[in-house]
Formats: sequence, C-alpha cells, structure tokens
Amino acid sequence: MSTSRTVLIVDDEDQLLRLMTRILERGGKRVLAAATGDDARRLFRAHRAEIEIVLLDVMMAGGAGAETLLPEFLAERPDLDVILTSGDALPEALEILLERIGGRFLRKPFGPRSLLPLLEPVESKRPDPAGLSSLADPGGG
Repeated sequence: MSTSRTVLIVDDEDQLLRLMTRILERGGKRVLAAATGDDARRLFRAHRAEIEIVLLDVMMAGGAGAETLLPEFLAERPDLDVILTSGDALPEALEILLERIGGRFLRKPFGPRSLLPLLEPVESKRPDPAGLSSLADPGGG
C-alpha cells in the first residue's frame, strides 16, 4: 500500500509544469498535471477522491486561475490542501481565503527545497465555507 500523496498541479507555463511534475514525482508524489482550466476541471472531476493537494497558479491564460478554479474545487472538496503559486503578490481576496482554509502561498521562482516541504501532510483544517464568499465580493462588503 502506497503512502504517496496525489497532487493536482495547475499551471499554464509548460516548462514550469513539467519541472514541478518531475520534482514531485522524484519526491514520491503521484502527480496529475493540467495546463488549462478545462484540463484541471476534467482531472479534478475524474480524481476528486484521490487528490489531496492542489498546487494552483494564481494567474493563468484565459482567466482560469485560482480565483476561478479554487472555489469550484473547494465546493466539492472542502478538505483539500491548497498551495497557490505566483510571481506576484496575492490579491487580497485570495489571501483572506487562504487564511480561512489553512492554505499556503509559494512565490515563483522556487526550487525543490521550497516546494517539497509544503507537500508534507499538515494538520487537518476544515475550511470556512464563508471563505468562498470573499472571492465573490472582493471589496469585502
């Protein structure tokens, strides 16, 4: 029986997606990789029970980044372990949501020594379903 964690990586930068996949597979993780929002949705639906961690790019081509995909994934799996990645600072609404669900942020560029420790199991934190509303109302009102 394997103790490997299944990770869904969503990033539209092909070279980075391949690199993260190699790093995680070498680290003993089972990786599902998606370069588009549509691919991410398909993989998530097909493997929702197995996916333990979502490593999600904040900004993706076509607008299918974290602000779009994360609420969809959490609606189906509120127990997901979430790591958002970006070369820029997080939008305030995503910062608030990450805090509420116990998620983490990893600034690009990063290396294996930064990435792998974040994928180790953390204490289970049940997301606050109200956290999803912060994305619908970025003004916080």
